[in-house]
Amino acid sequence: MPGAAEHTVLIVDDDPVVTTALHAQVNRVPGFKVVGIAHTGQVALAAAQRFAPRLVLLDLHLPDLPGLEVAHRLRRPDQPPADVIVISGRRESAAVRAAMQRGALYYLVKPTRAAVLEQTLQRYAATVEQFGPDGRFVEQQEIDRVFRSLHLDAAPRAKSIAAATERAVLDALAAAEDDLSAYELAETVGISRATARRYLEHLAERGQVEARLRYGPTGRPQHRYWVR
Repeated sequence: MPGAAEHTVLIVDDDPVVTTALHAQVNRVPGFKVVGIAHTGQVALAAAQRFAPRLVLLDLHLPDLPGLEVAHRLRRPDQPPADVIVISGRRESAAVRAAMQRGALYYLVKPTRAAVLEQTLQRYAATVEQFGPDGRFVEQQEIDRVFRSLHLDAAPRAKSIAAATERAVLDALAAAEDDLSAYELAETVGISRATARRYLEHLAERGQVEARLRYGPTGRPQHRYWVR
């Protein structure tokens, strides 16, 4: 997966009404830009060569080539590297599994609401941004976070949750040698204890952090948190 500030997109669908709608929807998402539209598989492969998009939105029903064949050919060494998200009317599990086997990162069922597409693109962008310039990960937790942000982070972020603070909280938990309390996290990140608790509860609800109670010799039990 390449990572950069702008995510260029190639839309592949045989229906001009669909491509027109997707073109408008994608260009409304900050950081994304449509660089090409193709209505056949062969045109899609040529456009991928010409524009080198970072992301291909691919329909499975095309007039000349099966969409799955296009996805397979996009993986060839002579093609520029591109990520694929399938957008298809096919709902059978065999189609979904075949798309995954050919490298699709995600599968959206038509008709796809604009809000769902926007959320998917935002999750894709958040995932790509986690790939550092050195090309390696230090900890398994970092790799887990990449897959979690793309596939398991479907719930919308609450308005009271800022992306930068959320990332700081996750980074602090990942860097800690042991689990942390809300107070310890607040001291580490530089936020109030109430803010730390709100972010920790939010992340626990979404399954991004684990929580447990630690019972001491006296006083109330303490909630402790760590990254899964």
